[in-house]
Amino acid sequence: MRTAVVYNFLLEANLMASIAILLMLPIRRFLRGRLGSRAIYFAWLLVAVRLLCPLTLPNPAINGIRSPFAMDSAIRPIAGQLMVRFQDILSRVEQLMEEHPALPGSAAVAKDMNHLLEGMYNGMLPLTLMKIYLAGAALVLIWFAAANLRFRLRLRAGRIEPISGRLLEQYELLCRQRNVRPIPVYFTDPLPSACLVGVFRPYIALPLSAPPQEAVQVLTHEVCHYKGGDHLWALLRLLCCAVHWFNPLVWAAAYMSRTDGELACDERVIDKLKPQQRLDYAHVLVLAAARRNAPGVGVLATGMTMTGKKLKKRVNSILHNGQVRRGAAVAFALAASMALVGAFATGERAYVLRVPETQTAIATHSVLTEQEAVEAAQRFWQRSDVNWNVSGLVWSASEWGREEWLVMAAPKDDARTVRITLEKETGYITSFENSFCMAETSYATIQPLSTAEVDQVGMGALAFADAVYPGSSNRIEGIDNYGEGTHGDDRIISLAGVADTGIFRFDIQTAPEWKIVYYRMPSENADGDDGGEGNG
Repeated sequence: MRTAVVYNFLLEANLMASIAILLMLPIRRFLRGRLGSRAIYFAWLLVAVRLLCPLTLPNPAINGIRSPFAMDSAIRPIAGQLMVRFQDILSRVEQLMEEHPALPGSAAVAKDMNHLLEGMYNGMLPLTLMKIYLAGAALVLIWFAAANLRFRLRLRAGRIEPISGRLLEQYELLCRQRNVRPIPVYFTDPLPSACLVGVFRPYIALPLSAPPQEAVQVLTHEVCHYKGGDHLWALLRLLCCAVHWFNPLVWAAAYMSRTDGELACDERVIDKLKPQQRLDYAHVLVLAAARRNAPGVGVLATGMTMTGKKLKKRVNSILHNGQVRRGAAVAFALAASMALVGAFATGERAYVLRVPETQTAIATHSVLTEQEAVEAAQRFWQRSDVNWNVSGLVWSASEWGREEWLVMAAPKDDARTVRITLEKETGYITSFENSFCMAETSYATIQPLSTAEVDQVGMGALAFADAVYPGSSNRIEGIDNYGEGTHGDDRIISLAGVADTGIFRFDIQTAPEWKIVYYRMPSENADGDDGGEGNG
């Protein structure tokens, strides 16, 4: 995987997920009573999906902020834009320091800025940052692996025997009531709290010291953990923390989601319990909390213990559980899912080359007066593949040599113009120049069109030439890609080649829509200048 792709994934995932995490804070605090903990727990799953899935969906709004000078197609818009802006800031700081050498330390600052810029452009800085990131991720993974190995070995050493007798019968009945496939349950000693352990072959570890009246309540809790897939969610939390180890919000989200997972499990447990049974269940939680806290966030196991204020809120929620508004919970889940789709919409609108169908050729005839020349040029300007809907144009015509007219159009007090030359005898358009686009177009290093796409553009250009100068395509001997450039969303391709009477050229806007910006076809019979070079 290329370094740019990794950077872009990390940046976009962290940006979108961090926003979601911050939004979850007021939701957890003020809406839990209406939504329930299961809906909130589901929202944490969506955050994890955004953190781990390197998917990017197209978003037309991104096109407006993406730098037109991104040289790597793998650079996604947000990352590419931030990179370019950061380079701009460094360059500006370096320039200011060079312009004010009298300032204390200006020479040193300018030198440091120059080193940073050189490191960014030659790839050394991104490579160094990638090494730091990979080292951090490796250390976190080693820490998680060591913690899980130590925990599993301790459980294996303390495993005594599987449950049996009356307790086993109660457990099997519980699984049938909860519609859950039974998984192994082992007595373990020492074990401060029961837990669901493992991912692919999970089992329940039950403290040997658990009284029979508590054991059923504890098993109910862990079975509900298993039914809710919380052992898999534990793996997702671990992966999120390992991949995004540098983001403190991700670690905070892991701890909060673990807490919400316990509360969601309590909701599943008490769904089928009577008031007295809820009281017994709360009593078991308090006794479990008195022993020890649950395993850490890096351990693939679900515990049932909490301490302090969290335990108090948990007990109150069990004993005084209000009616969750299921309609509100469903609406929240749907809204959160839609927000997840939006969180992936960080890609620019996919560039698709669309060559329009050939428009009908302009009916032409001899043009003898200035008024006729202006009218012919205005008819040409109304074509959808050249018109830019510029208002307030003032039109004028003058002779261009003995055989051609030069028609110009420009708004009042504006240096930009539309220039059209046409033959007097036929009315054919020999050249067209629209400086409203090309005057500000910058040629940059961009992803070039493929050979097939250039051929498509060339065929469209020739069709246009035949429409405004019938038979001109037969005079063209070859056509080549002269260059490509961008200005904002505008994408320009220049085509040039040889005709029988001189050089022809097209400048064509291929995005966001097809427009002819500059056209030059040397006249067969003009003895004056053919219109000169364009400013593109």
